[in-house]
Amino acid sequence: MSDTFLMAAGMGGMIIALVHGYLGQTIVLPSFSGGTPPVRRVNQAVFQLSTLYWFAGGIALICAALFMEQGERTIIVAMVSFLYVTGAIGNFWATRGRHPGWFLLALVTGLALIGS
Repeated sequence: MSDTFLMAAGMGGMIIALVHGYLGQTIVLPSFSGGTPPVRRVNQAVFQLSTLYWFAGGIALICAALFMEQGERTIIVAMVSFLYVTGAIGNFWATRGRHPGWFLLALVTGLALIGS
């Protein structure tokens, strides 16, 4: 059963990352009209790096469920949970809780911790 929770957490993290990247690229980033072109490129890079990290975390959780022993799984879950929970805290703080991303990342973190 723990494998199911880890795989659900991994898939959830990957879906969150893909939606985050798509909506960010099509809606959020084009609305940043201020700043010089280098500043806009930095904003885009930082925004999309979180997408990449969340997607990679999802892959790591799925691989942990399928291929790793208990000790390795615990390490992967701890690292990915830290990644997701810091994203959830940052999202909650930045949007004062009005954005659903913090809840979704917290939910995925909970699934990963249950699956470890």
